[in-house]
Amino acid sequence: MKAFLEVLEWSEHYKPFQVVKRRVLSRYGLLGSRYDRVFTAILYRLYRMQGLLDRVITERTGLDPGGLPAALRQALRLAVLLALSSPGVDRVFVEELVEGVASIIGRRFRAEDARLVVGLYRGLLAEPWRPSGRLDRLEYELLLSRIIIERLERMLGLEEVRRFADAVNTGQPLLGLRVNRLKSTVEEILSELKREGVEAWPSSRVPYHVVYRGSLNYSRFRPLLEGKVVPQDEASAVAGFLLGAGPGELIADLCAAPGGKTTHLAELSENKAVIVALELFSDRVERLVELANRTGTIASIQPIVGDALRASALLPRGRFHRVLLDPPCSSTGAIAKHPEARWRLTPERLRRLVENQKRMLWEAVELLRPGGRILYTTCSILPEEGEEVVAWILEERKDVELVPLEGPYDESPLLKGAMRSWPHRHGTTGFFYALLEKKPQA
Repeated sequence: MKAFLEVLEWSEHYKPFQVVKRRVLSRYGLLGSRYDRVFTAILYRLYRMQGLLDRVITERTGLDPGGLPAALRQALRLAVLLALSSPGVDRVFVEELVEGVASIIGRRFRAEDARLVVGLYRGLLAEPWRPSGRLDRLEYELLLSRIIIERLERMLGLEEVRRFADAVNTGQPLLGLRVNRLKSTVEEILSELKREGVEAWPSSRVPYHVVYRGSLNYSRFRPLLEGKVVPQDEASAVAGFLLGAGPGELIADLCAAPGGKTTHLAELSENKAVIVALELFSDRVERLVELANRTGTIASIQPIVGDALRASALLPRGRFHRVLLDPPCSSTGAIAKHPEARWRLTPERLRRLVENQKRMLWEAVELLRPGGRILYTTCSILPEEGEEVVAWILEERKDVELVPLEGPYDESPLLKGAMRSWPHRHGTTGFFYALLEKKPQA
């Protein structure tokens, strides 16, 4: 119980929570045990239901979970989760888990906090919580926040939203490795993965990309340590191919860290382009440089610590052949891997994200030379962060036009020529892509 509460508490502070779980359970000697499997199932369910769990806590106790210590907040969430649904766990174990966690909470905080945890659990068993209203019921059924449901329903229709929810809630997301052609081949990497006992196959959509299913120890996987592969989802790896990179070109990556796309552009140019990698945080730049050294692409990469919101003041205007812009976004395309992301988005946070995305895209246009191209991409399923940002720049800037994309994924249902990848259609992360070109001067 102590180990599990520790996982719950520290997974709030460090992401991804899967890494926290492995480290904590390993320290307690529980990694790979039956407890590991049970705790993993509970943990995924907890984060998939987090917003609903917080709502129930507030309704039943009057407390705001956000104002509580992390350990107590997670203990209350666990109590609600296990009262509402116990994924693959028998009731006796559930009772022991709730009481054991409550006991630890009582020792760490106050005795009444322990009683609060147990009381909430028993109260929900006696008087079960039921959603009220259409959106409440859909949130509970689909395990998606209403801000996501409303937007996806308008874009796809409710039946396809159900398929999307099933994909991100029950399917195990496929993992991917981009093969570094400067150092290796797809055949070599497939052979190495087979040696590790991992099921793997070449991507059918993206060149030099390998998809795999199973557990791979990155700290010991030789091709990764030697820079022969870069961990990258298929939908992320396609970005470099959509933008392209040629010898002698000047290219900017405006939100560059951790460097997967930056190093890919350098690789595509055969280390004969100049890739300016702009990143706001110095520690993330250090990670990018480490990856560039490992992949052998550092010779063509110029890392710069700076804000993409001021890109045209930091970099030469009108000089760049290509610009990659993958700005901070809601990450709603990756909720299969990061289930808590579906609940942390609010209308105000979305508004701030979109405002910055528009400003960064404007800055990207300022950097381009006539005939130059921008790839705007976000790991988001929300039209506000994709189609609407691109529609805005096309309206505001008459010197740019949309270059139609013809695969490998599906055309956007809202903007002809733009493209989207979907978890339920393509088995990959949800991404939006739009390729823009600066018109030649008259």
